[in-house]
Amino acid sequence: MGSSDFYIDYNIEVSEVSDEFRRETEQRLMELASSHSDMIGAAVALEKTVNTQTYDLYRVRIVIYKRPQEIVVTKEDEDPMVTLKDALDAIEAQVRASREKLAQPDTHRDSQIESVYYDLSADEIYATYAKGWQPEDVLQMNHTEIASRLMVEQGLTQDAADFAADQILLVAERINDQER
Repeated sequence: MGSSDFYIDYNIEVSEVSDEFRRETEQRLMELASSHSDMIGAAVALEKTVNTQTYDLYRVRIVIYKRPQEIVVTKEDEDPMVTLKDALDAIEAQVRASREKLAQPDTHRDSQIESVYYDLSADEIYATYAKGWQPEDVLQMNHTEIASRLMVEQGLTQDAADFAADQILLVAERINDQER
């Protein structure tokens, strides 16, 4: 990714801040964005939140426009440069953590299937995912209808919904046979 692809918008409401503020911001954010295509820009705001004769407090807010989700950090301190450096440290840590999480294999889908396959019995699957369904209504639906409903209503993956649909049909048949 070229540096011309990454943009930074500034909203600096403090007149006494030096050019070092922009240089530090640009250097660190450009370095964070280099060799990655997940960041497209940033917005950096600096404002004075407390203004007294003896005490000033500055707030820096940095928003990183990043896929799949923006990251926002806000820090406050008496010195604008210290506040900026704290905010940049925090944003760098969050961006790196986000990248590491995205680089890992999708564990959510596998853990969801394992949970349905191994953690729950057929009766527990029925009680969990077919709560409120009448056994005679379940038996009127086919496997595909049940699996589709589980994916939409419960957010199950295709594999987990297929397995759960099989178990739900088995339990519904057993309950129906017991009621006769």
